[in-house]
Amino acid sequence: MVVIGITGFEGSGKTALTANIGACLAMRGIRTLLVDADLYFPNLAFQFGVAPKYTIHAYLENPRMDLEWLTYPYMEIKNLHLLLGDPNAPIRHKLSFKNLTTLIEYFKPAYGAVLIDFPSGLPIDAHPLILELDYQVLVIDPSTVPLRNLHDWVDSAIRKFLHLGIEDFWVILNKPLIPERNLEALEKFVSEELEVPLLGTVPYDPLILEGTYNGTPLCAWGDELGVITRLSGTFEEIFF
Repeated sequence: MVVIGITGFEGSGKTALTANIGACLAMRGIRTLLVDADLYFPNLAFQFGVAPKYTIHAYLENPRMDLEWLTYPYMEIKNLHLLLGDPNAPIRHKLSFKNLTTLIEYFKPAYGAVLIDFPSGLPIDAHPLILELDYQVLVIDPSTVPLRNLHDWVDSAIRKFLHLGIEDFWVILNKPLIPERNLEALEKFVSEELEVPLLGTVPYDPLILEGTYNGTPLCAWGDELGVITRLSGTFEEIFF
């Protein structure tokens, strides 16, 4: 059993990667649970086009409910289960990430892989949940930063997320719409100068976006570029 936290800034594509990597791991035979830990703006359900009746928010409002109601088996892919938030739930400060750790502790023994989609940005409020992780994977979209400041910004972002306390820390560069020479320099900067292991670089793939619009993970209907398939293979090789 391995618990992996997927973190990143808004727009980095971390939720889409969580959904697609999790789906591919399940298709590889690993019993997988995907958890939407964004209590403020949960949207993992949109990646699968589902609206479960029982959600994390319902549990946090009523901790005495039957926990077995909360996991949603995704019928299109064997071995894939979802633990989702309610996108329509109001933001309540009393909702506790500490209570969310109870769910992770309860469900994780039943799964080979638990992937947790964290709130966008530096998830300070979610620190109790961070402590449940075996690995943290930071998703970075280099296209959102001016090239002249790119290395400084990436350095700052990695240091801040490392400060959350998970030593087994990895980076994915996602949909980098920057010149090839700048991308190669950034990959070298992360892996050699910052000495942070790079899980991979995911090129921009419009089919991933199409899968999000359709509510169907890419590997369920055709990963033509093989990007997600290769990345999930890397996950399996390193983490399992």
